[in-house]
Amino acid sequence: MGAEFTAKQVRHLFFTREAQRCFYCRRPLSFQLRGSMLAGGWSIHHRKGRRAGDNSYPNGLVLCGTGTTGCHGRVTEDPEWAYDFGLAIRRLAMTPEFSPALMRVRDGAGRWFLLTAGGRAVEVEGPNQ
Repeated sequence: MGAEFTAKQVRHLFFTREAQRCFYCRRPLSFQLRGSMLAGGWSIHHRKGRRAGDNSYPNGLVLCGTGTTGCHGRVTEDPEWAYDFGLAIRRLAMTPEFSPALMRVRDGAGRWFLLTAGGRAVEVEGPNQ
């Protein structure tokens, strides 16, 4: 069974944490263009696959494009790169240190963040160990 973020979670992630921008490249996005391939289009990316059933704030990122375009497409097409930057978490990584709340994620400017259960992105040092 796939997990989907609720509209309330999406509004919180999109407007509060990502400030209406792609988490990775910081490109401005339009809320009305969710799922669109047009400029300003975006989608929610599950860092740990939807099958994991994790709808926590730390598991979701707002990325430009779709699963085949923009930053979301890059995460999908280059999983090793995405794992290195915490943009994706290996599906078989089941121990607590691989929970989305403990896995750092890097943006395109090279800054590392922990994504909190309260919906914030807190800047931290260095990559995951």
